Order: sequence, then structure tokens, then C-alpha cells
Amino acid sequence: MDSDKDSSRPRVAVVTGAAGKIGRAVVKRLGSAGWKVAGIDRKADNADLSIQADVADRAAVLDAVAAVAERWGIIELLVTAAADYRQARIGEMSLPSWQRMLDIWLGGTANACAAVLPGMVEAGHGCIVVLAADVRPGSQGQTYIAAASGTLAAFVKSLGSEVAADGVCVNCLAVRPSINPDWVAETICFLADEGRYCAGQVMLLGSDFQR
Repeated sequence: MDSDKDSSRPRVAVVTGAAGKIGRAVVKRLGSAGWKVAGIDRKADNADLSIQADVADRAAVLDAVAAVAERWGIIELLVTAAADYRQARIGEMSLPSWQRMLDIWLGGTANACAAVLPGMVEAGHGCIVVLAADVRPGSQGQTYIAAASGTLAAFVKSLGSEVAADGVCVNCLAVRPSINPDWVAETICFLADEGRYCAGQVMLLGSDFQR
């Protein structure tokens, strides 16, 4: 991170999907490390600032992030934990359901990134951690999830390369649903605090890790 940052002010993070299992763990872990955390979710969450909004609604996300920046200042970390898990065999999912999955996974991530990046670029530093689903071959009824979530890997690689020169690092954590949320939260804290990673890096957390 930039050495010119004001160490007297709190570090600020935004977590989408903050009311979910992983989102709650991330909010709690960041809070214990002294971060001011704003959660964006359609449901109320346990963040310092809980903003109820749909991540698929770009205007709502822009307004939410603007409110956070006005309240606390520069946002240094974005964690996108909003997800939509709908299982169905190919051809058996309705078009509205499929579109909603894309709107949450890819659309919601793009909306959140578009909202925080101008401030990060202006500040010359920032960290974005995108959470995706690690769907293994042979997982019945999860092809739609794999497709909707799988778009994030390409998104992160491209975005990471685009903003690396501006001091912003972007990572994607592909996690299995059964993985320990606290382990994910600890990994995110490491990425935000240590900065020892490559822009656009994709870390695959599989079944051999802690649950």
C-alpha cells in the first residue's frame, strides 16, 4: 500500500453480500483488525454501516459507495461476496433465473468495481478481492453456477492488468461452498494487509484446504 496514506484515519472496506455466510465472516474479521466496514446486501448485515441495496442495480451500488466515501473517506478494500446459487440441469433453468445469476455474479461484481475504482485510482492504492465459486467437474446441477461464476476469472485477470499501474491490485478467490468462511476472511485480510500478490492472480481454494 501507499506509504503516504494518513495512518490516523481508519481503513475503510466495502463488502457486498455482507449478510451471507462468507460475507459475515469477512465483515467480522476486518472489523477485528480495526477496519471500518460497510456492507451492501439486500438484507441487513453486521457491518459498521449496513446498506440495503441490490448489487445488480448499478445506480444503487454507486449511491451506496458514494455514501461510504462521504462518511469515512477513501475506500481501500472491496470484497465482492454477493452470489446466487441456483442448481438445475442444463435446459431446466428458466431464462429469468439464469439472467438473475449473471446479474449477481458478473453484473454485481462489475458494478461494485466500477463504483470503488475511481477513488482507488485517485488515491494511488487499493485492493479488490472477488469471490467466485469453485465448481468441480461432476458436480450435478451446477453447470449454470460454474458458467456464471466462471466469468469472474477472466474479468479479474483483465481488470487487474488494467489498473495495476494505478496501484490497485485485483484478486479472485474461487471457493467451494463447504470451505470455512473464517479461512476465506483470513486470506482476504492477508491480501489487503501484506500486498504480496500479483494483479489478476487467481487462487483456487479446493477441498484440501481447511473447512
